[in-house]
Amino acid sequence: YAEDVTDWEAFCADRIVVSPGIMPTQPVFDFARTHAIPLCGELEIGYALNDKPVIAVTGTNGKTTVTELIGQILKCAGYTPAVCGNIGESFARIACCGKYDYAVVEASSFQLATTIDFRPHVAVLTNISSDHLDWHGSMCAYAHAKLRIAAQQTEEDFFILSQDDIAIEHLKGFAPRAQVFYTSLHGAVRGAYVYGKKIYYGSEAVCDVDRVRMEGVHNLANALSAVCAAKSLGIPDAAIVSALTEFQPDAHRMHLVARHNGKSYYDDSKGTNIMASVRAAQSMTGSTCMLVGGSDKGYEYDELFRLLPACVVRIAAVGETAEKVMQAGKRNGFAAIAQFDDFAAAFRWANDGTEENVLLSPASASFDMFSSYVARGEAFERLVSDACEK
Repeated sequence: YAEDVTDWEAFCADRIVVSPGIMPTQPVFDFARTHAIPLCGELEIGYALNDKPVIAVTGTNGKTTVTELIGQILKCAGYTPAVCGNIGESFARIACCGKYDYAVVEASSFQLATTIDFRPHVAVLTNISSDHLDWHGSMCAYAHAKLRIAAQQTEEDFFILSQDDIAIEHLKGFAPRAQVFYTSLHGAVRGAYVYGKKIYYGSEAVCDVDRVRMEGVHNLANALSAVCAAKSLGIPDAAIVSALTEFQPDAHRMHLVARHNGKSYYDDSKGTNIMASVRAAQSMTGSTCMLVGGSDKGYEYDELFRLLPACVVRIAAVGETAEKVMQAGKRNGFAAIAQFDDFAAAFRWANDGTEENVLLSPASASFDMFSSYVARGEAFERLVSDACEK
């Protein structure tokens, strides 16, 4: 840390590279500004080493799915993609080997906040909603970090964003130089959209909606982002359709774990923010008890209760943010909430109800009780397995 450096003259660096986990309030940021040393993240190193076209994807929700789906489309088209960044291996590590045709990079808001020259040929912004306010300090700063994905693009590049899921207030003052295309589930736009029972790109029907293997309206929106990116690159429809008909998101993303004694169990541990959990809840059919809570990301949960569908009739509030969830429920007239410090106890309470579904979609990070959302999802699935064996 900068506060540990006592001999400023002896400290010589052309650039400081910070991990995305380093908060911008740490002294190293002030030190870099004070001594005019460029500070960047790993994306910049990867970009400097890279010599292939870059497709970068960001957004509050869906960015991992869209990144992986674009990679699958490129494979179906006969290319070798490197799917990297905030998923899998780092962009810098991948760029060192160079054995790929396209770099498909998932970019988090943490990573984008420290970019300087990073310029993807195709940039995708899936959506923007409240998240990571503890790190960025405000919704404005968070949205600004997301928009940095297109900051260095030129007229030769493509910027794809959702017309449905990005509030106009988040785009205030932003004037991208790239060619801008849109996605929408609600009719024709300049880009990829759903009309009737088909996915279109411009005036061209690309694929029937029912060919998309991924379930849920949110995943149809993800598919549109991937289609728009692929068409920007000139990928043939046959490869796009092939990928859409076979691709499934990773585990712990709105996954049916089991059905037992008339009850269905869904693992959406990756639902680490409010809108992700709202979309998960909206995909439920039948009465639902929902497990909500985890480590604190700096926001309140009122929006969750305002947007929850009527099918969610009980909530088990668990973890570090359980009290926040309880208070937000009270403020919004949702009384059927119980608070737990123990994850297994929260599951047992949820499972003992008469609801048709038990849904884990915490609207929170996992780091209060678990090492990752994957560990949390695995714990949930073990509890489901034990319950089904009784």
